[in-house]
Amino acid sequence: MKILFCHMPSRCRRLIALIAMVLAAYGCASGPTLVGSWKAVEGAATVNFAADGEFQAVDNQGMPVSGKYRLVGADVIQFEIAHDGENTETIEARVLRTGERLTLAFPGENAVESYERIP
Repeated sequence: MKILFCHMPSRCRRLIALIAMVLAAYGCASGPTLVGSWKAVEGAATVNFAADGEFQAVDNQGMPVSGKYRLVGADVIQFEIAHDGENTETIEARVLRTGERLTLAFPGENAVESYERIP
């Protein structure tokens, strides 16, 4: 087995390590990862976020809804829902993900919904 030695000064190695840590932290802080299935803490509502920006949901009354979603900044989500194939409705909510809990706050409706990840 060959042992390779790094001939780079130790200060340079530390700088490279620091840059790598900052880039890793930036990647982790780019916003909540929502991909997966979620169930309402109260009620029967569910929502599934796909990696391609599509979502499918069922509200507490059993009504299905689907469309596209996108994260805007670190804490806003926009839902784009097509009604009858013609009219498109855009709904914004504040989003907070803490561990396996997802909270959506809809300011226009004064509503807050909490979800837990479905394993």
